[in-house]
Amino acid sequence: MVESLPPRQRDVLRLIVSLTEEHGYPPTLADLAAAMGLKNRMTVRQHVAALKKKGLVMWEPGLNRSLRVLSPAHEAARAGSKETFVDTDAPEERPSRAIPIAGRIAAGRPIDAIESDECLEIESRYGEAGCFALKVKGDSMIEDGIYDGDYVIIKPQPSPNNGDIVVALLSDGTATLKRFYREKGRFRLQPANPDMEPIYIEGSAELDVQGIVVGLFRKFS
Repeated sequence: MVESLPPRQRDVLRLIVSLTEEHGYPPTLADLAAAMGLKNRMTVRQHVAALKKKGLVMWEPGLNRSLRVLSPAHEAARAGSKETFVDTDAPEERPSRAIPIAGRIAAGRPIDAIESDECLEIESRYGEAGCFALKVKGDSMIEDGIYDGDYVIIKPQPSPNNGDIVVALLSDGTATLKRFYREKGRFRLQPANPDMEPIYIEGSAELDVQGIVVGLFRKFS
């Protein structure tokens, strides 16, 4: 079915697979437009909408990086993408029992993400899954057992399920750690602290989910 698509839709499908494998997470419409040399992403949006209607991709408008190619189209597009796109940047190898500490994340009011070159020695399965760690700042997630100074282990997952604890980047560039919920016409980022209010993201705005919490690491002095 992939080969029978209009050429531009086929290119978009293959590019989604290629960019996802290259970066480890799905592209945005803007990423696709840039890779195709287009100044306006509306053209890409139309192609993606057509692919979704044909049942070839999963895409939730408004949720950033929710775009993914469904099987069996994924394998067909993956095979085709190897003919069109070449990955020249091999990923840097990391020790199997070390994951990068990507910075700190706000469990409270959103804060700017702060990068770090440190690594955290932890179970190898997290490193193999492409996980990274963030140091928690704040107390908005205390009822979920996540405290200031803890390290949360994040697995890249741009399309979370309701109730997942996520790392979310907001439109102003700040980052926060909250439970994720889809609601009618909006997303809700819910703290686990009765003294704090949820953050609502209206449907007209994009929410960039960086990943979900899959582990917790606490250092004792």
